[in-house]
Amino acid sequence: MMYGLLSMEIANQDCDFTRIEAMRNRMYHRKATICAQRAEIITASFQKHEEDPIVIKRAKAFADILDQMDIYIEQDTLIAGNQASRNFAAPIFPEYSIDWIIEELDEFDKRTGDAFSIDEETKEKLRKIAPYWKGKTHQDEVLKNLSPINRLAEQQGVLHRGGISMSGDGHIIPNYEFVLANGFGGMREIAKQHLLNDQDLSEEQIAFYEASIITMDAALRYCKRFAKRAKEEANACGDAKRKSELLDMSQMFAHLMEGKAQSFYEAVETVYLVHLLMMIESNGHSFSFGRFDQYMWPYYEKDRANGMLSKEKALELITHFFIMTNSLNKVRPWDHTQYSGGYPLYSNLMVGGMKPDGGDGTNDLSYLCLEAMALTGLPEPNLSARFFAGSDHAFMKDVARLIRKGFGMPSIFCDEVCIPAMMSLGLKEEVAREYASMGCVETAIPGRWGHRATGMTYVNFGKIIELVMYNGYDPSTGIQLVKLNGEAGKAIHYQSYEEVFAAWETLLRYYTDLAIDCDLVCDRALKYHDADAFASSTVNCCLARGKTLKNGGAEYDYVSSSNIGPSVVGDSLAAIKKLVFEEKKLTLEQLQDAMLHNFAGLEGAKIRKLCKNAPKFGNDDDYVDQIVADVYESYLKLLPLYHTDRYGKGPIGCTYTMSTSNITSYVPNGFDVGATPDGRLATMPLNEGCSPCLSADKEGPTAVINSVSKLPNQKMAGGQLLNMRFTPGALAGEDNLEKFTCFMEAGRKKNIFHNQFNIVDSETLKKAKAHPEDYPDLMVRVAGYCALFSTLMPEAQDAIIARSEHDWR
Repeated sequence: MMYGLLSMEIANQDCDFTRIEAMRNRMYHRKATICAQRAEIITASFQKHEEDPIVIKRAKAFADILDQMDIYIEQDTLIAGNQASRNFAAPIFPEYSIDWIIEELDEFDKRTGDAFSIDEETKEKLRKIAPYWKGKTHQDEVLKNLSPINRLAEQQGVLHRGGISMSGDGHIIPNYEFVLANGFGGMREIAKQHLLNDQDLSEEQIAFYEASIITMDAALRYCKRFAKRAKEEANACGDAKRKSELLDMSQMFAHLMEGKAQSFYEAVETVYLVHLLMMIESNGHSFSFGRFDQYMWPYYEKDRANGMLSKEKALELITHFFIMTNSLNKVRPWDHTQYSGGYPLYSNLMVGGMKPDGGDGTNDLSYLCLEAMALTGLPEPNLSARFFAGSDHAFMKDVARLIRKGFGMPSIFCDEVCIPAMMSLGLKEEVAREYASMGCVETAIPGRWGHRATGMTYVNFGKIIELVMYNGYDPSTGIQLVKLNGEAGKAIHYQSYEEVFAAWETLLRYYTDLAIDCDLVCDRALKYHDADAFASSTVNCCLARGKTLKNGGAEYDYVSSSNIGPSVVGDSLAAIKKLVFEEKKLTLEQLQDAMLHNFAGLEGAKIRKLCKNAPKFGNDDDYVDQIVADVYESYLKLLPLYHTDRYGKGPIGCTYTMSTSNITSYVPNGFDVGATPDGRLATMPLNEGCSPCLSADKEGPTAVINSVSKLPNQKMAGGQLLNMRFTPGALAGEDNLEKFTCFMEAGRKKNIFHNQFNIVDSETLKKAKAHPEDYPDLMVRVAGYCALFSTLMPEAQDAIIARSEHDWR
């Protein structure tokens, strides 16, 4: 029997599809819970090692956690490793923040999205450890050092610190090629050699090397625990096939990562373990897998050549690996959960695209990863595909086939745009060709980038344009930090569109300054509280320099500032320019008054109609498209003025660039923004990424592409996010599938950085919102990631329903 969900023909003798379906279904019905185990262990460990340098104290705590935590092997799985005591349980990281956890203990299971079950015993355990951490957490340090003016900007709703002020960092792609070639044992030996042979080591370097050794030893012991566990389960197993699999697993874990990975199976297990261990060490997210098909290829090719591995068995291993990434979880405060709904971990895995020499990197593993996602249809990993002129059309056709299934994956990245964008930072072309997506759509060079391609502080562009209209005054809070024109809090007196745009630039610079200051406060606190010896050891130069990533260990360090609502700003400026200064249908005072009252009443409705009928981005209208591009350029010219905390401390770069990766923040950011000049009502969502405003694109998908093509995409080194929704009928049948494939390929010629797609109609989404029990496996592309629709809060569901539904017209 042959089994292929896309174009491959796969014999099922080496791939148990029935078992995969059962594992997948268990993940669809997983229940999010809270686990106190890690929190209890790290609290006891920190109390025991109070006097140690922080990097050693954290390394010893990491070792205690791996040695003492419960371990288990999921039913039927070929890939093992758990983050908490139960599947999909979120561990607690009290060293980063604890106050909000205690405050929300009784609310976790009542959330309208991302709910977590928690029993009274777990609550009591967390309450018991909380007093130790009072005043000692990362969040405590951030709040202590945040300026009063920054707090006021937050109260206005212009800035939002996001989870990074109360959690670990994440956002790295390890050098998996290096890890697989050396193993934990080899990395430990590298650290030992530096301690033995390097002259004039500083205390910081000595502590880092000692911490690296501690974490690598702990990782090896963790593997030995699974060797023992697998053997115990094999001895108790009555099924001959499963018994044999468990014995093989036990033998693998007994020597796993003492040195180089010996097989494709070992390499897959190691990639999963490294990812898992980084999540246990630090509760950041967006620990990503990079170009999986490239660094795994030598292991696949070798095992295929010597007859140890069939294509079908490779698919089974990859599929089990994909499924297991969905057993991991993270809990966030409710106010931050609204910015990232759907239990996301943003674990991006990328396939295809150009090799450093310019050739096509697409191989068997590229196709097998597409097949594995077709088999699972789960939110993790966040699968992406790269393509360029040299990519095989058949590969892009399979990408289209997978997208047609409606999982929201993969998203696609165009090398001819992304590579020049990375080169705009000063990278050599062969280095830029190695880019991968990290998290949502942020781009980085695997194994060579420091933490975080995305800044820590969200800047609400929609709120800034509202403040432009009110002379810097915020009607909802009564706060005014900047006076632009005339008397504070009074009507604006701009005499020309140019004056309005100048006011935009003034406020943009003012709040960007504050955002960078906030980033620095968070960054400096994380230098201490996120001293991650294990994760840092997986990134180039950290072991050579004896530094953690936050202290300047990485080869490169670039951060992209996060912004929300550039299309709202562009559409608003276009309405002002046309209606007030060119056609003179409105005065600024009339527009301001209508906005202040949310376009209420007969006169307000008339004004809103004018605003809604003004040119809108996404319709291939040069008038407004150029204004949106101007908004981007106004921000891009600011960012090189700023530096990260690592500037002058080792890494190349240490400057800022731009990204439109803003997860679901376009929804809660909209809560803070009153009515805007484009006719948007108060509290409604802003636009997502670089996408048009909700329902503003009326002229079909090619018009959207043409509008986005006019943006400075080749300067967007931090990532540019475009989200589109098509009806299932638009991809039905081979002719439409070919049309859609060509549409994707055309984006490469039209200067499109990235695109991602939901293939679902509004009626289905509305039914799924009303009756979630009938749609447990409905996965949607939320932002730069996917989530099960039923897990999203209602406002995020409504925003997805409101997206334009494209077809071929």
